[in-house]
Amino acid sequence: MTDDGLTEYERQRLAHVARNREYMARLGVLDLAATIAPPEPTNRAKRKAKRPPTEPTRRSGRVRNVKPEHDGSAVDALMDDEDVGGRRAKARRRARRDDDDDDDDDVDDDDVRIATGPAGAGVWSSEQAALEASTRWLEDARALMLARTASIAPKGGGKLTNVGARDAWRSEAVRRWGKGVPAADAVSDWEKWVTSRIGTPPPPSDLQLLQEYYAHDAWQLLVACVLMSRVSSWECKHNTISAFFAKYPTPTAALAAKPNDVLEVIRPLGLFPNRFRSVVEISAKILTEAGPLDVGPDQERKIYGVGEFGIDSFNVFCRGDLSVNPGDKTLQSFVNWQRRRGHEKKKK
Repeated sequence: MTDDGLTEYERQRLAHVARNREYMARLGVLDLAATIAPPEPTNRAKRKAKRPPTEPTRRSGRVRNVKPEHDGSAVDALMDDEDVGGRRAKARRRARRDDDDDDDDDVDDDDVRIATGPAGAGVWSSEQAALEASTRWLEDARALMLARTASIAPKGGGKLTNVGARDAWRSEAVRRWGKGVPAADAVSDWEKWVTSRIGTPPPPSDLQLLQEYYAHDAWQLLVACVLMSRVSSWECKHNTISAFFAKYPTPTAALAAKPNDVLEVIRPLGLFPNRFRSVVEISAKILTEAGPLDVGPDQERKIYGVGEFGIDSFNVFCRGDLSVNPGDKTLQSFVNWQRRRGHEKKKK
């Protein structure tokens, strides 16, 4: 616990929330919160919801002064060695269950324990509260991001083909990725251009992977992947990636950056020449590609610095494709977690 009463996990979560709120505010999606939020209940509804406390329907025999139906003789008749043997058998069964849990490579709800016993109960409760709050926030944030895009489309569906609709989609592109996007006439279908660069990830998980915080934007997700690769410290990755996006929030800003300035931000990650070139290549792909965005291992879809980990992360988090079997163990744990909850949706 730190001086402010928060755990390291909670402070990192709050940093993610603050940065993503700033990103959404820049896009103007926070203004939609009042539109999609459910209305506040009226005073009448609130009064109706309140119910007076009820008396318990059951009371113990001791409180009701009822004598017990047995005197304990049946328990006394048990042999001491049988009781001890029963306890030992229970202990052995618990030990076997613990061994089985240790051999499980998949990360599940019960596999991680922050602390045990009375001394750690408060920490575990605090971590759980932070996890639940973060999950709700991610769900709300993604709904707002998608609502911002959906507000461009006409009611009842249909294609946007006129000049006004084209300009609206391009304005959305500029809002998200900066003024470096192609000219209006350079893209034949601006709706597909924009939507292919917006993530449609699976529901947030209990694992809280870094990719989950950048899944709403393909550029941020891919850049985060090349920055976090070959770095073991979660705190180093989190702090450095957050600092990078705080200084360069769009691919346009990243391409306009001076290498020395970028070096000062991502120096803790090492391998600067390769990481910087990867950021440049990803940013250029996002901005200059005239068609819908896709990432893969073949020459046409390949991006410098984006290997198997980045491609799998793109398919899982930006496309919501849980049919892949990633080579990365942590990413595979996320896919397994989603599959166990019935969220699998194969890529079209």
